[in-house]
Amino acid sequence: MTMGKRFLWLLVGLMSGWSLQANAQSAHLTAKSLALGGGGTAYVEGYHANFINPANLMLGGAGPRITFGLLGGISTSMGGPLINLHVYDTYFTRGLTITGSIAEDALTDWFGNDPAGMKNFGMQVDFIPVGLSVRNDKWAMGLALRTRILMNTGINKGAAQLAIYGFNAGIFGDGQPVNFSTSTLVFYEASLGVSIQLLEIENLGFARNVKIYAGAAPKLLLGVNSYKADFNSVLTLKGPQNEVEEIRHDFNYRIETTGEITDQLTEYYQVRESQSKVPVIEDYVEIVPEDMYGVKTSGWGLDLGAVVEMDVNIPVLGALFKGAEHLQVGLSLTDLGSLTFTENAGAFVADKNLIWRGFNFDQETIDEEYNGDRGEYISHVLEDSIMTGIYNSFVPQKNVENKRFLPTMLHFGTRLILSKLSISVDLTRGFSNEGVNTQKMALSTGIEYDLFGFFPLRVGMRTGGYSSTSYSAGVGLEFRNFEFSIAASTVNTLAKNGSAGMAWSGLILKF
Repeated sequence: MTMGKRFLWLLVGLMSGWSLQANAQSAHLTAKSLALGGGGTAYVEGYHANFINPANLMLGGAGPRITFGLLGGISTSMGGPLINLHVYDTYFTRGLTITGSIAEDALTDWFGNDPAGMKNFGMQVDFIPVGLSVRNDKWAMGLALRTRILMNTGINKGAAQLAIYGFNAGIFGDGQPVNFSTSTLVFYEASLGVSIQLLEIENLGFARNVKIYAGAAPKLLLGVNSYKADFNSVLTLKGPQNEVEEIRHDFNYRIETTGEITDQLTEYYQVRESQSKVPVIEDYVEIVPEDMYGVKTSGWGLDLGAVVEMDVNIPVLGALFKGAEHLQVGLSLTDLGSLTFTENAGAFVADKNLIWRGFNFDQETIDEEYNGDRGEYISHVLEDSIMTGIYNSFVPQKNVENKRFLPTMLHFGTRLILSKLSISVDLTRGFSNEGVNTQKMALSTGIEYDLFGFFPLRVGMRTGGYSSTSYSAGVGLEFRNFEFSIAASTVNTLAKNGSAGMAWSGLILKF
C-alpha cells in the first residue's frame, strides 16, 4: 500500500472514530401531518398539539373530549444537500469510473465551486411513549412525554475530493481545505399544554361561529447527551501526481462532550502528559451504556400558539361540495429554550501541523526494534507516531459549559374542510440549523379525503427548507374511539437535497 493510501485511511479512521463516539425540521411530525406534507399548525389535535400549536388542544368540535396515546407517536425525518440523489444517480449508479473530468463534474454538481463550502445532512427522531389531553367548552389541557434525537453532519468539497481522488498532488498541490463537523443532541421533554377560548363571535357576515383560542405549553427539558466535533484543516501534497513525497496538514479541531467520555478523554490526557510513552487512546475510551440514557442536565422550553376556527360559506365551493364549510387558521412558535450541560461537560482542542515525508526504512532499526518486521514498523508510525502522537494531542479546556439551543421554528397554517375533503397549507421557518431545522422558508400542502367515514386517505407535498420537493402519503383507521395511522415521505430520484420521513400514530384511544 502506498504512503498516500495509508495516510488516507488514517485520516478516514480519525473522522470515523470521532463520529462513532456520539453513537449517539424541526417541526414535530405526526402520522397525519407527515402524510399532509409536514404541516399541522391549524389541525393537529390532542396531546400532539403541545409540540405544534398548543391552541389546537381546543379543536375537536363535538367529538370525544379525552385522547389517550400509548406508544403515542413515533416519527423520524432526515434530509439535506449532502444527500444529493441527482449526483448519486448520474455518476455512481451507471458503472462510470469516477476519475478525471467525470469526478470533477460530480464534485461541482454536488458542492459547487467553493472548495470550503459545506454540505450537511440532518436527522430527527421523536418518540412519545405516552400522551393525554382533556378539553371542555372553554379550556383544554394536554400532557405529553417526548424523547428527541437531533443530529447533523457536514463535510466540505475538500473532504469529498480526498475521498474520491485520494492523495493526489495535482488536486492538493496548492493546499485545499478539508473540513467536517458532526453534532448530536439527545433529550427528554415533559410538556404540559393549556389552551383557552379567548373570543366567540356568532356572526361576522362572511363567517359564523368564529372562535379564537390561545395556548401555551411549558416543558421540562432533561438533557441526556450532547456531542459536537468541528475539524478544520488545510491539506497540501507535494511531489508527482501519483507519488506523493510530502504531506503537510495544518489542522485544528474542537470536540465538546458530556458524560463518561469527558472523564475518559481527560484521563487519557493526564496519562499522556505524565509519561514518556504515548498511551493508546482505545485503552481509555469506551462507551458506557448507562451514559446513553441517563439525565445530565435540565432546563425549560416553551411552545406558543393561537388558532381561529369558523364556519364559512363560499358560493363556488358550495356548488361543488355538499355539507358544511369549515376554516381553521393557526400561528405558532415552537421550541423556545435551551439546555446547558455543565456536569461532566468537556471541551478538547488541538491546533497542530503535520509534516510527513514518508517512512524511513532503516533496516538496522527495523531489525533491532521490530524484529525485522516492516509491517509492524509501518503500523507503529501510522498508529502511534501520527494518530496518537499528533492527531490525538488535544488539550482539555477548563470551566466548560456546553450550551445547545432548541430548534426554534415559526409556523403559519390553514385548513379548509369541505364535507369529507380537507385542504391544508403551511408555511414554516426555522431559526437555527439544529437537526433538520433550517432557516429557509418551507411550504407544505396536503389533501385528505375521509373514505367511508373512518378510512382517511392523505397525500401531501413539501418544498423549500432542508430538502428538495418531497411527496408524502398516508392512511389510517379513525373511528370515534380509536385511531391508528401511518405515513411516509420521500423526494424523487433526481433531487439535489434528499429527504425521507416515516411516522406512526401509536395506539390512540378517545373517549
